[in-house]
Amino acid sequence: MEIEDQGGLSSSFFPFIVVEEDDVCSEIRILETTLEFTDTDSAKQAMEFIHELGWLLRRSKLGVFSLARFKWLIEFSMDREWCAVIRKLLNMFFEGAVGDSSSDAAALSELCLLHRAVRKNSKPMVEMLLRYVVPNQQRIHSLFRPDAAGPAGLTPLHIAAGKDGSEDVLDALTEDPSMVGIEAWRTSRDTTGFTPEDYARLRGHFSYIHLIQRKINKKSATEDHVVVNIPASSISDKEQKETKSCSSVLEITHGNHKLQCKLCDHKLVYGTTRRSVAYRPAMLSMVAIAAVCVCVALLFKSCPEVLYVFQPFRWELLDYGTR
Repeated sequence: MEIEDQGGLSSSFFPFIVVEEDDVCSEIRILETTLEFTDTDSAKQAMEFIHELGWLLRRSKLGVFSLARFKWLIEFSMDREWCAVIRKLLNMFFEGAVGDSSSDAAALSELCLLHRAVRKNSKPMVEMLLRYVVPNQQRIHSLFRPDAAGPAGLTPLHIAAGKDGSEDVLDALTEDPSMVGIEAWRTSRDTTGFTPEDYARLRGHFSYIHLIQRKINKKSATEDHVVVNIPASSISDKEQKETKSCSSVLEITHGNHKLQCKLCDHKLVYGTTRRSVAYRPAMLSMVAIAAVCVCVALLFKSCPEVLYVFQPFRWELLDYGTR
């Protein structure tokens, strides 16, 4: 990147910044349009950033860089949401190019970079910070956590829960690698004792509450599954035994099945010949008529009592024909 000296701001020389990362170069080149207006404050700040970044790149090999100047570079890049530049600056900080990194790590945390990214509602910056890992570190852990307490005990989750239109940022905060964002949604409290969920409820952001609740339900559903590690050798032995037993059982049942089918065929033939006549509708009606006739004959054969007759009435004493 080449900056021409048109207003005497650079002391009659052309600063060059050479960076290996393409994304860092593409973000810094955004200042070219700002530097066209040399008389503005933004152009002066952009020129100062170029010089300070150039000194930092040189001091990484010559000596330490001032922490105050480094903080200014961080703030300038954060205001413009330059994720690649922030990552580059953090790497140089932990490589020892800025003061004493061991003692100034606490000073870096005072910048509250994740809080700033949430306030700017920058999801790419939030995701980059949550996944940032200190280079060449044996124990990998997250430097920026969604439950990190800032001023007044506010965490990034508190800030996102109280802002409008922060669904994307809140979604990124609860998808951190350590998965502490979901737990901190109901457990992290500020100095007044309120949780991020309380902030969302007080501001009427019920969509935030539903979003986190869906994630909690999904997490609990995945935790219900139990994974059992079974050696492959035991599985193969068991499968071989099962195949052998299944083949013998299949052969036995196959032979019995043929014999059983023959018996069933004979029974069905005999059964159909015996029951085919009995279950015909005409035969049933004839049996019913015969039963009625038998009942009537028995009734006529009996001796009914007839009133107002001197002698007992019998069917045999009845005459027939004409008199």
